[in-house]
Amino acid sequence: MKMNALVQDRYGSPDVLELRSVDRPAPGPDQVLIRVVSSCINPADWHRVTGTPIIARPGFGSSYGWRRPKNAIPGCDVAGVVETVGTGVTDFAPGDRVFAEIGVGGFAEYALAPARALARIPDSVTFAQAASIPVAGLTALQGLRDQGAVAASSRVLVIGASGGVGTFAVQIAKAMGAEVTAVCSTAKTDLVRSLGADHVIDYTEQDYLETAERFDVVLDNVGNRPHRHIAKVLTPDGRYVMVSGPKRRWIGPIGRMVTGWLAFSFRSQQVKIFVAKSDAADLAHLAALVAAGDVEPVIGGEYSLAEVPGALRQLGHGHTLGKAVVNIAASREHTQAEKEETV
Repeated sequence: MKMNALVQDRYGSPDVLELRSVDRPAPGPDQVLIRVVSSCINPADWHRVTGTPIIARPGFGSSYGWRRPKNAIPGCDVAGVVETVGTGVTDFAPGDRVFAEIGVGGFAEYALAPARALARIPDSVTFAQAASIPVAGLTALQGLRDQGAVAASSRVLVIGASGGVGTFAVQIAKAMGAEVTAVCSTAKTDLVRSLGADHVIDYTEQDYLETAERFDVVLDNVGNRPHRHIAKVLTPDGRYVMVSGPKRRWIGPIGRMVTGWLAFSFRSQQVKIFVAKSDAADLAHLAALVAAGDVEPVIGGEYSLAEVPGALRQLGHGHTLGKAVVNIAASREHTQAEKEETV
């Protein structure tokens, strides 16, 4: 059987993506085939499409290849309905509403996921909301809880608070009982304030590194300021959690990670460098926060499969607000309507 998917045969700008009819995958013994309703666009997708940083190509499993991607369909986040399950899967059945971070394969009408990576979608949570959670939500949660050790009364600075990770981080930190200061541009201050931030700094009007406040945790989604300056706004035992860095073609954020480790080696403060891990229990926790109203995913736009290249270009230029959701159900219905018109 066939399905529509965005496919790339080579690395390059998002224009290398082509909408094609390809074979629908079949689940292995421990896999689940999901009929995708919504997916989401992440910086990781931009990196996989462009093949950058180049230093990552030799060793990232199924995601990268040296000359071309090993998996031709990008897309990390999926939310949808279980279509079929592998012979070894007992926890899920056809018809279950599920979501997951799958690494690759999400920009398609059907996608495979390991059963262990799946979490159920609460009835009150939409597919679009669920699709926006995995990469950004896991990064924010694990960055704050596991790396930053945020607790009630912690003072947290979120740099880049209006993006995908940032909008989740502000709300998750507040749900943990922290006092949150958020950094964003003028046009996004009202949004970030509505997410519950106690203090909002417009970086076009004020240098957040010159504030008199000292923070227990700095969650940095931008990575464009000197490490020694970041250290000055941390408490003596504060934690600097690096989420992002420069998009350099050859080494990406790796150089900043190395210099960050060196800069904090002789300080009482700590630098935390990490990549979020797919975790079904954490996904279920995040979905429960959304269902309870403690976290509201910020969806900055919805796109069809055909519009993904343009949305990826926008993300690559840093022009993002919250999460960009791919409405694959609508793309499927549009394709079906076109087929019926030609009959």
